[in-house]
Amino acid sequence: MASEIKVDTISEKTSANGVTIDGVNIKDSALATAGSVPLSTIDIDGGTDIGAAVVDADLFIIDDGAGGTNRKVTASRIKTYAGGAVTAINNATANELVTIGSTTTELDAESGLTYTDGALVIGGTTPSLTIGDAGAEDTKIVFDGNAQDFHIGLDDTADSLVIGLGSALGTTTHMSFDATGAITKPLQPAFLCRPSSNQGNLAINTALDVAFATEVFDQNADFSTPSFTAPVAGRYQLSYAIAMMEVDSASYFYFEINTSNRNYTMYHLNTDMLALDGYYAFTASVLADMDASDTAKIVIRQASGTAQADIRTDGSFFSGYLAC
Repeated sequence: MASEIKVDTISEKTSANGVTIDGVNIKDSALATAGSVPLSTIDIDGGTDIGAAVVDADLFIIDDGAGGTNRKVTASRIKTYAGGAVTAINNATANELVTIGSTTTELDAESGLTYTDGALVIGGTTPSLTIGDAGAEDTKIVFDGNAQDFHIGLDDTADSLVIGLGSALGTTTHMSFDATGAITKPLQPAFLCRPSSNQGNLAINTALDVAFATEVFDQNADFSTPSFTAPVAGRYQLSYAIAMMEVDSASYFYFEINTSNRNYTMYHLNTDMLALDGYYAFTASVLADMDASDTAKIVIRQASGTAQADIRTDGSFFSGYLAC
């Protein structure tokens, strides 16, 4: 059985070497005398981790004034002290963004520079903001929105200023300005199409869609035979040219730019068509108002005569683009 001694009081023993208990030496009044426990004696590594974020109420030990008087200090005081080196923006004066310390290199009271309620304003006699350092790299400004992000940036490889969707430069370019001043809109709705074959012996007194089946180009993919579909509301420039033959037996033709909002009709009398031995080219254009998802197509109708008129592939087209 292990031996132990229990006493209520250990009488003071004066000794230069102190008292040794279980291999631990305790010198006279060592634990009661300030400064008698060296830092090397404290085993921080052997402690248990806090297991959570440090909060304002947590305590640290500090040597008050480096004079040997140890006191407790809350984490909130350390945070305040650390923050004292940087003056908060809302405490800055009208002409300073951030004050850092008191050195001569601080951003302090720069003329013409103000920051108020999230707005950075650059004023002065000749205000300017430079992004980049003449290096061979892309630079950009990103507008971080709730549903969509947009960017304005310099494509250094193409030497173009671009405006586009998303935060990555060049992925979805909406507008590009090159070094010559030319402006392109890669996603702007625009199309040009033509018939893939002759449309022959048109029926009499019947409204027929002109079959434009071959796309020369369809920017933004808005055309599907026989119609163009407006992706957004706006003003669209629409044009057509229809080359026909064997039109001399008809009393008249009418052509129509047929849109969801309204129709634009052109009449052509037989007296006009006879002058060209049965060959005629019909053309028209209009700046049409269209809502999103409205459609536009070309409709033709021959009044009376013989079902012999043909629409030719050569010389026939239908085109359009979003003007504004």
